Amino acid sequence: MDFYINSKLKVSHYDVSSRKLRQDVRLAVLADLHNCLCEDGGRQLFSLIDAEKPDAVIIAGDMIDALETSDPTKTMEVIKLIHDHYPVIYGMGNHEKKVLDGRFLPRIRRAFIRGLKAADLKVLSNSYKFLGDTGVKVSCLDLPIDYFGRIQDPKLTLRQMKHKLGEPDKDYYNVLIAHDPQYFNTYSLYGADLVLSGHMHGGVIRIPYLGGLVSPKLKLFPEYDKGLFEKNGTKMIISAGLGMHSIHVRVNNPPELVVVDLHKEIV
Repeated sequence: MDFYINSKLKVSHYDVSSRKLRQDVRLAVLADLHNCLCEDGGRQLFSLIDAEKPDAVIIAGDMIDALETSDPTKTMEVIKLIHDHYPVIYGMGNHEKKVLDGRFLPRIRRAFIRGLKAADLKVLSNSYKFLGDTGVKVSCLDLPIDYFGRIQDPKLTLRQMKHKLGEPDKDYYNVLIAHDPQYFNTYSLYGADLVLSGHMHGGVIRIPYLGGLVSPKLKLFPEYDKGLFEKNGTKMIISAGLGMHSIHVRVNNPPELVVVDLHKEIV
């Protein structure tokens, strides 16, 4: 059973400026839907996105569930609805990773791939797209599934980042879709200008002045739970997510649509 307190879908706005941008860009960021909010065909979610009129929609992973009992069909219909109206860049989450791996969940994998084809989309894996002539380059980090385990805590090195993605392009504003924010130190050393993450579900239960209570690795009061962080000149925005997965509760932690305005800084 799903349990929400303060469950009305929230829109959070962030503003970021850079001289690298050639024009202003608005991004809507979706993360951690986990097959939720689809009962109405996604109309509520789409109406909020449509009201913001983004230049592109960024998916920061985990729109589906990697569970034997789940069905991604309705979620993929929502994603298609969004992509019918706005450009979508779909970054990998650990649930997409497990489903697309091929060793597990063949029924869900087939349904997910059908949905991607119907929406004319693919999940980007250690690759990138340019947002027209805006000066924005969006790269999507794909980590092995072991990096998301609750017991293991692998390290992500700068060398590994460069092996997966190459060097950041100095002529562009580099946006990195990286589902798990716990590796922020490496993302910042890599040289991303802006990291878009999710995965933490806002800490599930948010306690005033203390933040989110628990991470997906079941660590108490995670350092990176939601909101804006900065290190080594890199900014990271973490979505509190739109749905629920392992812990089916959200307290003082409404589902969140993130909107990021990238402003061209005048020299």
